[in-house]
Amino acid sequence: MRNLIIGLLLSVCVGCKNGNEEEQKSSNAAINEPLENHESSDSLTLNNGHKWKVDEHMSVYIRNMEKAVMDFETSPNKDYKELAVIIDKNIRDLTSNCTMEGKAHDALHVWLIPFIRLSEKFDVATDSTEQEKIFQEFKTSFKKYNTYFE
Repeated sequence: MRNLIIGLLLSVCVGCKNGNEEEQKSSNAAINEPLENHESSDSLTLNNGHKWKVDEHMSVYIRNMEKAVMDFETSPNKDYKELAVIIDKNIRDLTSNCTMEGKAHDALHVWLIPFIRLSEKFDVATDSTEQEKIFQEFKTSFKKYNTYFE
């Protein structure tokens, strides 16, 4: 599953609109780098004091994942594998519908790449303690998303 998600993200993002030709070359070079070379989510900054705007149709998938995480917290049925399936599906849908461009697109990647790494760890976690730890990291990731994006 991990390779499928990474492959989808990288192949689809090559097709993302990134503005002018120079930006396209720069963006494609960054996209083709290994996942490990992308900046950490700690390097996110606001857009001149404002939140970055995420295309509405792309935001739907992020909000679906956030809702699933928030609903999971109060659910009596703690099926971590089911949550992983929902997150994976929305990541695939998000990356296959990428239409963002420019700096907002790049900023979203700074948040998204670590989120995908986290989902990959979640996919293979079998220990309930580890699953719960990753679940808490998902919550923290969405707090970060809501700090930097609208």
